[in-house]
Amino acid sequence: MAKPYVMRRAERSDLDTVMALLDARIQWLRVRGSDQWSTGSTFRTRLTNNIERGETWLLEDGGEAIATITLGMDGDPDFWTPEELRERAIYINKMASKLDRHGEGLGALMIRWVQDHAARLGLDTVRWDAWRTNPELQDYYRSIGARHVRTVDVADRWSGALFEVPAEVDSTLPKRLTTAA
Repeated sequence: MAKPYVMRRAERSDLDTVMALLDARIQWLRVRGSDQWSTGSTFRTRLTNNIERGETWLLEDGGEAIATITLGMDGDPDFWTPEELRERAIYINKMASKLDRHGEGLGALMIRWVQDHAARLGLDTVRWDAWRTNPELQDYYRSIGARHVRTVDVADRWSGALFEVPAEVDSTLPKRLTTAA
């Protein structure tokens, strides 16, 4: 493993790589009985749009993509209150790591990177929603220091367990992760 890891914006040519990371995680969830992450007909199109807007990132180890995360500046009004949506926050969307890298702390590292990235952008908070019926994932987020804000039950939506962490600069992060320009 090359250290530090490199976080870089995904490019259009990375679409299949990002899709492969997400698809592998979706299949892993399906084997465990979870219906988390719908990949309907618009999934690839939405991801293409995320990449073109510079919102999707790849975490690399020695040039190999080992994880992906998509960020956005707009929170989902089905989940976040109007007051929360006015706050200076960044929202994590799809996040997945390679299955064979389980246990390396890549999820926590990516969230830590987003906290640092958000602080450097002048934002205050990092937020995301998780599947309501995935208590293991919710426990994981709590274990890495995320605050469970609340769980909302919106008709025809299975996500709704809301989490947040403060945006804060991490001076130790460059020892573990660099951001490509």
